[in-house]
Amino acid sequence: MEAEELFQRYGYNTFLSNRLPLDRELPETRHYRCLEREYPKDLPTISVVLIYLDEALSIIKRAIYSIINRTPAHLLRDIILVDDNSSNGDLKEPLNAFVSLIHVTRPGLVKQVRHSSQLGLSQSRISGWKVASGDVVAILDAHIEVNKGW
Repeated sequence: MEAEELFQRYGYNTFLSNRLPLDRELPETRHYRCLEREYPKDLPTISVVLIYLDEALSIIKRAIYSIINRTPAHLLRDIILVDDNSSNGDLKEPLNAFVSLIHVTRPGLVKQVRHSSQLGLSQSRISGWKVASGDVVAILDAHIEVNKGW
């Protein structure tokens, strides 16, 4: 029953997501030509903006972990979480506690923007972009996992 209720609430298999490791191995999905290339180490820094509205906490945590663990540390300037006025209580204090844990080893890496009313996707993108400090800004949905070499 719990799995069905979670699916109805979020629209995806949250029951499974809550049981998967936050830092899990993903299969290699890059084209073989991409694997053969040498990429420069001195690429521009990046800010990653994750936009969400009432996502499951495990989904957001996994997205954050994937970005931190699969992006070269010297390139990742910040991760900006934009909450478009979620009502899900897990996205308040439990998410704040998770961000605080990240800040123990990477102070200031994750920034949070919380809208006091629902502004929509376009305004959420702009809100995140305004806070970003990297040379390049990637704006992603929060229900993603980046892979190696993304």
